[in-house]
Amino acid sequence: MTHDTNAGVQPTLVEQYQRAFAEHGDTPAGVMWPRGRQALRFDALTRHFPDKDFSVLDYGCGLAHLKAYLDQRCSQYEYLGADLVPEFVSAATAKYPEARVQLVQSYMDVSTPVDHIVISGTFNIIEGDDREAYIKRVQAALMHLFGLARKSLAVNFMTDRVDFMQPQALHMNVEEMIAFMRRSLSPRLRLDESYMPYEFTLVALKNSEIIRPDNIYQPL
Repeated sequence: MTHDTNAGVQPTLVEQYQRAFAEHGDTPAGVMWPRGRQALRFDALTRHFPDKDFSVLDYGCGLAHLKAYLDQRCSQYEYLGADLVPEFVSAATAKYPEARVQLVQSYMDVSTPVDHIVISGTFNIIEGDDREAYIKRVQAALMHLFGLARKSLAVNFMTDRVDFMQPQALHMNVEEMIAFMRRSLSPRLRLDESYMPYEFTLVALKNSEIIRPDNIYQPL
């Protein structure tokens, strides 16, 4: 694909992904994860999944690498994907014709309830010049998608505890994101900072009913 973007003009998010895919193909670098390490991320995002009989929406699915990961570990599950990039949707559909992969313009285009929602790296690049406005859009997306999740929503971010930040990269404060998700999604959260030093995963669990008199949550 060719681009008419003028020199010095920041390419759109879709254009950045299109260029990465054109250069690197169906690889982690093709979805702008040049160092790979996707298995570590996917483990943190899906560790609470059962072995079978569930549905999952991969929001910002890219080339559906999460499905390849789950296929090695789970059976009898339904995979749904959603992405902004037409080339990703076409490639994922060609690889996995049994999956439902949807081209979307925003989170508002997603309306199918599922058991679990996974969001891996989807919000790492700030769209536009207003960081705070972008964070508000991220929060709105999380609230909308959590409303579709029957059991959980898992999302990862780059942490702000770093020595250097790329100008367009979104680095989130862990404590602020926990506070937002506890206030707006669920009081029942799982934080994982154990798999890489500069990223973190948060899982919001839908069932937050407290079992009395033991004062525990329902087991997963």
